[in-house]
Amino acid sequence: MSLTCKSHWTVSVLKKILLILLISCLVFMTACSPLERVIEFFSDDGTGYIFKISLSDDPEILDPQIASDESSIAVLKNLFVGLLKQDSDGTITTAGAEDYTISADGLTYTFYLDSRYTWKTIGDWEGSVTAYDYEFAFRRLFNPETGSPYASDYFSILNSEAAYNGKAGLSEIGVHAIDDYTLVITLEYQNAEFLSLLTRLPASPCNEEFFESCKGKYGLEAECIASNGAFYVRYWLHEEYSTDNYVRLRRNDYYCEFNDVYPYGVNYLIESDEAVMLSDFTDGTTDVYISSKFESELEESEYQSYSIYFCGLVINPENEILSRTEVGEIISLAIDRESLDSETPDILTAAYGIIPPDAYIGSSNYRRNASSSLEEILVYNKQLAEYKWSFTLTDTEKKTITGMKIMVPDSFEYTDYLSLVTDMLNDTLGISIGIDIVNESDYASRLESGDYDICLVEIESTSGSAFDYVEAFSDGSYGIVNESCFEAVGLSGKYSTLSSAIYAISEAEKDIISSYQCIPLWYAQKFVFTADDVSGLEYDVFSGAAIFELVKKL
Repeated sequence: MSLTCKSHWTVSVLKKILLILLISCLVFMTACSPLERVIEFFSDDGTGYIFKISLSDDPEILDPQIASDESSIAVLKNLFVGLLKQDSDGTITTAGAEDYTISADGLTYTFYLDSRYTWKTIGDWEGSVTAYDYEFAFRRLFNPETGSPYASDYFSILNSEAAYNGKAGLSEIGVHAIDDYTLVITLEYQNAEFLSLLTRLPASPCNEEFFESCKGKYGLEAECIASNGAFYVRYWLHEEYSTDNYVRLRRNDYYCEFNDVYPYGVNYLIESDEAVMLSDFTDGTTDVYISSKFESELEESEYQSYSIYFCGLVINPENEILSRTEVGEIISLAIDRESLDSETPDILTAAYGIIPPDAYIGSSNYRRNASSSLEEILVYNKQLAEYKWSFTLTDTEKKTITGMKIMVPDSFEYTDYLSLVTDMLNDTLGISIGIDIVNESDYASRLESGDYDICLVEIESTSGSAFDYVEAFSDGSYGIVNESCFEAVGLSGKYSTLSSAIYAISEAEKDIISSYQCIPLWYAQKFVFTADDVSGLEYDVFSGAAIFELVKKL
C-alpha cells in the first residue's frame, strides 16, 4: 500500500469516526432520532431545522371538528388545511380548493379542489383528499353526537341547524360532493362571514374510511390522526402522570411536493410552569415563546405583538348610586387616558373602545372600518367632572361611594396600575375607591350574585372576531344585557355584507360606552417571541397558534 493510499484511508476512517461520535453525542443530547439531528446540524440555508416550543397543557384531542383547548388548536393549525386560508392581514386565499364560484344570490358556493392534496399518517394508510372528505367533515360537525362546540357558527348552511336538532337527516345538509374534486355548499341565508368560516379548523376535511378505522379513537392517538397540511403527527406522548409529555410533528412530504415547508419538524414540549417555559426560551431550549407578559429577560428578544385583550370597568347595574348614567359619565370624565398610556408599560395602551385593533369581522379589520369615533365620548375633562360631581349626588350619597372597591380577579396581570385610576378619581372627585383582589372562583360567584360595586373585566377573543367582545355585554355575563349588543350578536352569521355587520357592531359598541355600562381602560397585547436567528414565523390571531410552515433557522 502506498503512503498516499494509506493517508487517504486514514483520513476517511477519521471522518467516519468523527461522524459516528457526532451522531452519538447528538443522540444523548436530545430525544430526537439521529437522522433528525444530523439534518438539523448540517442545514446551512435555514431549512431542515426542528423547532421547539412549549405548551402549557397536553392537547386534549387533535380533532379539528371538536378541539377547543389552546394546546390542541396550536398543534392542529399546523396539521390541517381547509378549502381556504386567511392570512395575518385578513386576506382570504385558496388552499384545499384551487378555485371557487359564488352564485348571484350569494347562497351557492362551488369549490373546485386541488387534486394534489394527500392524507398523511404514521401508518400505511393514505389517499387523496377529496370533496367527499369535506362532505363527511360537515356531517360530523352537525351530528349532535359529535358534540362540536362550533356547530352553531355554521348554521347558515342549508338544513344544518335542523339536522343538529334532529329535525332533518345529515344527508339533507347543504354540503354535497358532486365528484371527487367538486364540492357544492348551499346556504339557507346569506352570510358575509362564510368564506372566513371556511378558513377555520372546524371546516377541515375528515376521511370517513380512516375515521371509522380508528374505532372511536380519532384524534386521540398519533396513529389515529390523518393530516393534509404541512406536518403530520410522528409521535405523541400524553401519559396522565408523566412530566415529560410531548408532541412531535414532522414535515408532510406529500404537501411539500407543491408547497414550501422549511422546517423538518416541530417539537411541542409540555410545560405547565410559566417560569420554566421562560427559562427554556432564554437558554435556547425552545425557539418560540408566547406570552401576555414582557419580562426583563426578554428585552433583547425579537417579537411580534398583537392587541387582542380588552380591560375595562363595569359598574354593578344593581348599585343604585353608581349605576346612574350621569355618575358613570363623571367617572369616565375623570379618567385621563393619556396618562394611562404614558405611565404604564408598552404592553398596555389606552383603550378608546371595547374592541381591540387586531379584531376582525370576516376578512375586514374592524377598527379600521368602524364608522363611529368613540374618542369624543371617552374624553378627559377634569373641570367638567368636578362641576357635574358638585350637584349630581347629595353629600350622603357621595359618602356612600367612598370606601367602595373595584373587584379584580387575581389572574389580572396589571393590578398595580389600577392605582392610576383610583388616584384620578380621588384627585378629581375626592372619593377613595379601593381594590379588592379575589381568586377566580370568588370572582365568578360574586359576579353571579351581584356582590360587588365595580369590577375589572378582561375580554379576549378566541377567534379574532369583533363579535366576541360585545357578546360579553349581551348575555348577562357582567349583569348587563345591552339591547344593541343582544341584537347585533343575535344576527351574527346572518349579515349579507361585511359593512352591515361592522355597522351593527359599531353601534353596539357605541351604545355600551355612551351609556357607561363599561368604561374602557386598556388594550393589552399578546407577544410572540422568537430566537434571534429565527425568521418567518406567523401568528394566527384568529386561533392563537404559531404557524411554522415557513420558518427558518438562520
